[in-house]
Amino acid sequence: MHKTDPAKPDSRHHIDAYRFWRFAARYAFRSLWRNRRRTVLTISTVALSVFVSLVADRYSAAIMRLWQEDATTTGLAEAQVHRKGYWEKTEGLQRSLLLDDASGISPLLKGDSAVQSTSRRLEFEGFFSAGSKSVYFLGMAVVPADELAVSPQLFTPSDLGQFLSPDDPGGVAIGRGLARILGLNVGDEAKIRAQTVDGSMNAVDVVIRGIVDIPHPVLSKRMIFINLPYAQEILGLEGNWSELGVRLVPHTNKDLWVDRNRSAVAKLGMELRGWWEVDPLIRNVERIWDSVVGVIAGLLFISAGISVLNIIYMLVAERTMEIGTLMALGIRSRDVKALFAVEAAWIGLIGGTLGVVLANTAVLILGVIGVPFASPFGSGLILVRPEISWSVTATIFVAAFLICIVAAINPARRAASIQPVQAFRGQST
Repeated sequence: MHKTDPAKPDSRHHIDAYRFWRFAARYAFRSLWRNRRRTVLTISTVALSVFVSLVADRYSAAIMRLWQEDATTTGLAEAQVHRKGYWEKTEGLQRSLLLDDASGISPLLKGDSAVQSTSRRLEFEGFFSAGSKSVYFLGMAVVPADELAVSPQLFTPSDLGQFLSPDDPGGVAIGRGLARILGLNVGDEAKIRAQTVDGSMNAVDVVIRGIVDIPHPVLSKRMIFINLPYAQEILGLEGNWSELGVRLVPHTNKDLWVDRNRSAVAKLGMELRGWWEVDPLIRNVERIWDSVVGVIAGLLFISAGISVLNIIYMLVAERTMEIGTLMALGIRSRDVKALFAVEAAWIGLIGGTLGVVLANTAVLILGVIGVPFASPFGSGLILVRPEISWSVTATIFVAAFLICIVAAINPARRAASIQPVQAFRGQST
């Protein structure tokens, strides 16, 4: 008994489908260029949408990344460790909420390959006096070398004098605003009065060794930096500090690292927080900025979609008789829809590719030359260097491509509803 090969009809079907789509691609491409000016304008709209969206995203991402780096390298640190309950504490020093050498946190972090450096810090407050003037201050006691390893941009060449030195325990660095209020310069003497952990007042003489440009007006008028051992002696807190600043190895995923180590730190009775939890302002600004960029990109893509919708409608109106002829020759309605969908796809493919190439070229050039940006953290002018992101590139390209196809759905349905008899009369439904 003769048996038929069930694979042959499928093979024939695949061959027919391949021939149709090859025909559709060629037919759609040629049809687009019947009116070159109109097609170029539509493709340019898509390319411009992709270009602006991609460049704006990469530039804003570079600014946010630089802002984050500037914040974490000028005193905030990439992560901070405190005794549990420290953030809920009342004013003043409380020994029960301080860290010490026996807390076990330092060995834990030093054994982590993702940790580049750590810095012990002791926050305190009091009054800073020069002559007859006295100002309330916020103090940060640090080990100079450790702090500059965690916050390398805390003291830069644009600041006056020098930072702290372990060989000069009585030397301090103060904010520029505080120096201005008290009329102090590098080398001048002042007095610190602070309350010890036992509640008594202690006063010591210090010498101004450095003046730091702190961009935050309030902190600039209140901030002083002092050697940790000297501050511990003044406050009666030998061996204690209030927080541990952490700097991670470059390119470490900070969010993931904090989440992964939070429980281990909690077992020691402490809290680990990322910089975005200590100071959420930057992340909030980043979300707002992303939403603005998203709205701009959305409006541009809507404009591109309307342009594609318009050109496909015009193509349908201009080729009514041609469509009727194709349907009279046996082209099915769904094939007519496919023809116009392919034309929209060509617009999206060409416009998207052109926009991606131009945008990434611009990002590459900006990344090489850099764009000057005034740092909000007092480290002067910095260069913003956008970087190419292939994931963002792919997302924006696919979005532009799909919008073009979606815009063609309604005109394609209209074309598929044309009856051959009406088409030969020059009518369309």
